[in-house]
Amino acid sequence: MLHYDSNSEDDETDIEYDCEEISLTRFNIALCELYNSNIHGPETSEVLTHYLVISRYKEFNMEYISNIAEYINNKYVYFGNKHHDIFPNYRTMLLSDQYVKPEIVECINLDSGHCVAIIKTFWIKIIQRTWKTIFKIRKETIQKRKNILSLRNREMTGYWSTNCYYMPDIKGMLYYLKSTSSCSRAS
Repeated sequence: MLHYDSNSEDDETDIEYDCEEISLTRFNIALCELYNSNIHGPETSEVLTHYLVISRYKEFNMEYISNIAEYINNKYVYFGNKHHDIFPNYRTMLLSDQYVKPEIVECINLDSGHCVAIIKTFWIKIIQRTWKTIFKIRKETIQKRKNILSLRNREMTGYWSTNCYYMPDIKGMLYYLKSTSSCSRAS
């Protein structure tokens, strides 16, 4: 593992991708910020609602990346114009110490020369929350199945009773996302 030394530029080039350097993987760790014409210049329709990639990293050196993110977040505290044409809560977002943070992204280079990011980190959070719920239900079901009456019922009938029959697993755990997204498209 590479240890970052703030005085060594060789280490820095080993951690960060150059602007034009092609990534070896589809997804990267990156720092991103929302495009804002007040900060980034005249708007183009291609980048209007996208996240711009500030920097991409070849390896996950949390100390190094956090220092850069903290520096960028601190700069925005003193930024004068905290207005965005699309996002009404942009000021609150900008002043958050988590505005610029490490994200898992898919980088796309646009014809305009901008490198934009499709953020994938939120999917990991959704999966974690869903699995936590499933795990809780599984633990409760196992406790119910340990009950002597449930074991006796299983022995006599060959089936678990209705209060401990359902045991969720990882297969289909995100199915609810399909049903909610199809409802929103229909309206």
